[in-house]
Amino acid sequence: MQALSSSAVLQLFGFLIGLSSSLDPRDPNACSLWESYTTSVKESYSHPYDHVTEEPCSDPRTSYRCSRHRITYKTAYRQAVKTEHRRRYHCCPGYYESGGRCVPHCSKECVHGRCVAPNRCQCEKGWRGDDCSSSCDDRHWGPDCQKECKCENGALCDPVRGVCQCPPGFIGRLCEDSCPAGTFGKGCQQRCKCGNGGSCNKATGECTCQKGFTGTFCAKTCKGSCQPRCPCQNEGRCKGNGVCACLAGWTGAICTEQCPEGRFGKNCSEECVCHNGAKCDPLTGRCQCREGFTGNRWVWRKVWDVFRRHCTKL
Repeated sequence: MQALSSSAVLQLFGFLIGLSSSLDPRDPNACSLWESYTTSVKESYSHPYDHVTEEPCSDPRTSYRCSRHRITYKTAYRQAVKTEHRRRYHCCPGYYESGGRCVPHCSKECVHGRCVAPNRCQCEKGWRGDDCSSSCDDRHWGPDCQKECKCENGALCDPVRGVCQCPPGFIGRLCEDSCPAGTFGKGCQQRCKCGNGGSCNKATGECTCQKGFTGTFCAKTCKGSCQPRCPCQNEGRCKGNGVCACLAGWTGAICTEQCPEGRFGKNCSEECVCHNGAKCDPLTGRCQCREGFTGNRWVWRKVWDVFRRHCTKL
């Protein structure tokens, strides 16, 4: 049998330790399951007793006596086995117990940083990379930072692999290409909503209207000199000087960017606590469960074969 990886061993150990310890149920990274167990109990029952008496027989011509049976019941006691159920708390996948709390596990050590979520490091100032081990600046990468980053349009280089991380509005291996017409944003994944011949800012999606039109999406007509318009999209509110106050679930200069994966709420300031591949609603933070999962944080119904019983909502 192939040996388990150190990461799998650590998570399995943390899971089993969590089953036997007292985790705080309010810990956002604690999951629960129901388990059955047996106890020996003393139970009462009605035990029948047969009372036998002798009485004159019904035939008066004989002197024989006949036996009469009368059944009575008395309370008796016996040992029995009773099945009970109890809820057990353990750390959700990607977390392990430490000091009574569920803390995230990073398969790679965060060399110059700390583990803030499963396999996600937060680096100290001056350090970069998935494991915070690179001291390369924005324009260099590789061993000893000897390789020069060739990314264009302000794109940053991954300090280990050298892959370009394109800013909104650009695509391509070196981020050399602007978004195609009608698209904008990170990876050019969003569609431009400007009407009446208006053009879209490739990075933010803000509309530039043709003469005679105004409004967020250039949908209103105007004569002569058009009044200043609010560029905020997705029901964002203009605060003046081109600053937008975005609704929960949205961010960006004019509120065109949904919260990135793992974040939700106003200004995307809240961190999601969904597990087992569940997606987080960027507005409310509610987990959108995959098939085979349930619960407020989508606890797995089948926590390994040994614990396949009654996983329930937290």
